[in-house]
Amino acid sequence: MKAIILAAGEGQRLRPLTENMPKVMITVGNKPILQYVIEALVDNNIRDITIVVGYHSEKIRQYFRSGRLFGAEMRYVLHKKQLGTAHALYQAKTDKEFILLHGDNIISKGCISAILKSEKNSILGIFSRASSKYGIIEHAGKTVNRIIEKPLGAGENLIFTGIGHFDAELFDLIKEFLDQGIYDLPEVLNSIRGLKLIRATDCVWKDAIYPWDLLELNSWVMKKTTRCLSGKIESANIIGDVEIGAGTTISAGCHIRGPVRIGKNCYIGPNSVILPYTSIGNDVSIGALSFIKNSIIMSSTSISHQASIEGSVIGRGCVIDVGFMAMSSRFQKIFGKEVMEVHDGGIVLGDDCKIGAKVTVVPGIRIKAGMRIGAIAEIKEEMMEEV
Repeated sequence: MKAIILAAGEGQRLRPLTENMPKVMITVGNKPILQYVIEALVDNNIRDITIVVGYHSEKIRQYFRSGRLFGAEMRYVLHKKQLGTAHALYQAKTDKEFILLHGDNIISKGCISAILKSEKNSILGIFSRASSKYGIIEHAGKTVNRIIEKPLGAGENLIFTGIGHFDAELFDLIKEFLDQGIYDLPEVLNSIRGLKLIRATDCVWKDAIYPWDLLELNSWVMKKTTRCLSGKIESANIIGDVEIGAGTTISAGCHIRGPVRIGKNCYIGPNSVILPYTSIGNDVSIGALSFIKNSIIMSSTSISHQASIEGSVIGRGCVIDVGFMAMSSRFQKIFGKEVMEVHDGGIVLGDDCKIGAKVTVVPGIRIKAGMRIGAIAEIKEEMMEEV
C-alpha cells in the first residue's frame, strides 16, 4: 500500500511558531508532528510514502531525507501554488491504490490499521467538540451523505480527519474539479456516490489549530515516555518516566518528575525543578533555581537562572536572561471569529528571541520570532504582525 501525506501548508494560526517552519515540523515530545504520522505508517508496514511539500519544504527534506532512517522510502513532490487540498493531492498523482493523510495531525497506529481494513473510497471520522474548525460529516450509517466545511456555531460533531482510502480513479475526478476552478478535496469527495465512513474505536487523532493546542499534543505523546537516563546526572531527584539524552548534564539538587523528556547535550542548572509534561529539545541550557512545568522548550534555547515557566511554548534559539517569568492561567483567546478557551496556558515565544533580565510576560501573549525585549519589563500586549 502507498501513502500520500499532505504537508505543504504553513499553519498561519500557529504563528509565531510557523514563521520559519512549516506546521508539520513543529516539535512535540521532541519530535516533529510529521514524524509521528510516518511512525504510525511504518508500524503498519507502509513504507512507500510520498510527501507533498511547499512552505519551507527544505526543512522537511533535510530532516527526513530518503526516509531510510525512519524505515520508509520517501519521495517529495512540490506544491508550488497552494490553492487547496485537492490541488495539493493532485501533485502526487499515482496509478496505485493509496491512503491519504495530513502531516500536521498526530495519529495513533490504530487509525492506520482501521483505514487499511476499509473498502476503497472510505474516509475516517472522529468526534470533536470543536467541529466548526473542520468539515462535519453528515451520514446515514456507514454511508457519507456529504461533508460540510467549517460550519459556524457547530458543537460536537463527527468531523473529517482528512484520512482516507482511495483508488487511482480519484485523480481523474479531481482533474474534473480543478478544470472548474474547484480546489478543495471535500467538494470532490461529496461527488462520490457510496463514500464510506470509518469510525475506529482504537484510534487517536490530535490536531493543533492554535499554539496552545500544542500543549495537549505534547501531553498525549509524553504519556508514552519510558525511563531512560543518559548523560551526567549528579545528586538529583528523578522520579517516574523521564528521558534524558546523551551528553546532557543534570546538576545537583534538581528535582525532575515525569513524564519529562530532555534532549541531547543539554544543561540543567543546580536546584532546578522540572515537572510533568515538559519536553526540552537538544542543546538547551537552563540556569539554576529554575521552575518549568507543562511546557515545550525547543532546541538550542538558553534560559538563565531563576526562571519560572508554566504552560508555555518557547521556540528555537531563544536567549532569555535571569529572572524570566511566564506563569499560566485560564483565559480566552480570540482568533478572527473564533474563540479559544485555554484552561492552563502561558505564553508562546517565537524563534530567536532575546529577552533581558527580570522580564515578566502575562498569560495569553504571543511574541513574534526575532523580537528583542530589554530588561525589567512586563509584557501585557501581543507582539505579533498581522498576516
